[in-house]
Amino acid sequence: MDKTILKEHLAVAEEAARKAGELVLSMEHAGDLVVTTKHTNDFVTNADKASEQLIISTVKEHFPDEDFLGEEGGEQDAGGKGRWVIDPIDGTTNFFRDVPDWVISIAWEVERNHPLVGVVYVVSQHELFSAMQGDGARLNGKPIHVSDIKDPAHSVIVCVPPHRHHEASEAYFAAEKRIFAGCSDLRSFGSCALELAYIACGRLDGYFERFLGYYDMAAGWAILQEAGGKLDFLGPHNDGHCDFVASNGKIQDWLLKQV
Repeated sequence: MDKTILKEHLAVAEEAARKAGELVLSMEHAGDLVVTTKHTNDFVTNADKASEQLIISTVKEHFPDEDFLGEEGGEQDAGGKGRWVIDPIDGTTNFFRDVPDWVISIAWEVERNHPLVGVVYVVSQHELFSAMQGDGARLNGKPIHVSDIKDPAHSVIVCVPPHRHHEASEAYFAAEKRIFAGCSDLRSFGSCALELAYIACGRLDGYFERFLGYYDMAAGWAILQEAGGKLDFLGPHNDGHCDFVASNGKIQDWLLKQV
């Protein structure tokens, strides 16, 4: 892929993420939030919808003929050569419960499920993670890399219970128990994109989760890959369902065995 094209898409993704972050914060501070339930333990706010609309309108100013996959608006096929994958607020429950671990997540790809550009903006911490294929990953413009931890006993692993699929909890907790027995500690932040970005910059070392949408992970995956990490899907996956294991790459085989 031509680097000029990638740079253009990355710049627009960063612009859209910052604009969306400002909008969401303004709605939060104004007390204008309305929370509704989509499915069991799956919530959306009017800020999610407004953020997605702003991101799409910003992108269309520069790339009017490209496609979109948004968590709230679904697929928008314009017959374009590229597709934008958007989670307008990843970590919605954190957001409306006033927990700061939520992000704006934007990816761009040409081939489906192969993100070339990723931006994860942690609005409350003013941290912008970004990456484009072949150019490494960055945090606020500075290069980042995954951790050097090779011994699982020293690793910190993200394990996120299937809170929307309690019927899968028995098998999940059996896997989590095996992971816990071999690692240093577990975490769960409530935002897939954030957790992948944290592995990319070395704050975490591994991650196991099921039942995610592709919009949850696309941008974080792009950043993780460029930071030297690895992600493996667990079986078939599509835009609406992704199970995966991700890590710094050095403990990936061990983590896969536990799962």
